[in-house]
Amino acid sequence: MILLFGGTTEGKKVATYLDQIGKTYFYSTKTEVSFSGKGNTVFGAMNSSDITAFCLKNNISLIINASHPFAENLHREIAEAAIQIPLVRFERKQLPEEINPLLFYAKDYPEFIQKIESFSPTKILSFTGVNTIEKLKTIWKKHPSIFRILDRDISRKVAEKSNFPKENLRFGIPQNYEEEIAFIQKENPSLLLTKENGFSGKLDVKIKIAKELNIPLFILKTPKISSKYKYIQSVEQLKPFLHE
Repeated sequence: MILLFGGTTEGKKVATYLDQIGKTYFYSTKTEVSFSGKGNTVFGAMNSSDITAFCLKNNISLIINASHPFAENLHREIAEAAIQIPLVRFERKQLPEEINPLLFYAKDYPEFIQKIESFSPTKILSFTGVNTIEKLKTIWKKHPSIFRILDRDISRKVAEKSNFPKENLRFGIPQNYEEEIAFIQKENPSLLLTKENGFSGKLDVKIKIAKELNIPLFILKTPKISSKYKYIQSVEQLKPFLHE
């Protein structure tokens, strides 16, 4: 039996592949999501003890972690679970780091904040997600900031818990080039914030727009995770791990 952590485009790709080859699996996400695959859904956050107990109870022989690149707590909890089974990390394809005077990369939140502050922004438009609102509080407390988040109740509650101004929230997901550029032009920010979220997160679109509109774009790089994981970037690379 396989335990698949999803909630992402990559998670759905893996689930579809497992369905096609007739593998049984659990599909786990932190919050309840719509899922059309054949796997058994598991909703709710799990720590290392929960993961250990779940794997033992359900005779899990493989964990595939296809969760969001910035789900740092989950990456760590999986690696710390007391289990001796293969851990596979399905990594989304990233764009190569580009040298450009409008692009600023940061390896962690302290460096991210420091680089943003150095620009003394007049208005920030952030695509970093609701879970970064608290972590970037020192920024939006000083500088007018707009955060675009997912249009769902749980996201609103997270923003509210951080006391972020409701009027500065925008709702939606990454769009195509034309829609994204129209949204950014309407907000008219002095700089943009995003995560290194690859093609799935439309980072390529944001970089293209930043260049066209001549707006600095600050990119928080994907955090490093445990060396216990075996890394793959395609469902075909799963084959060696799926032998009974």
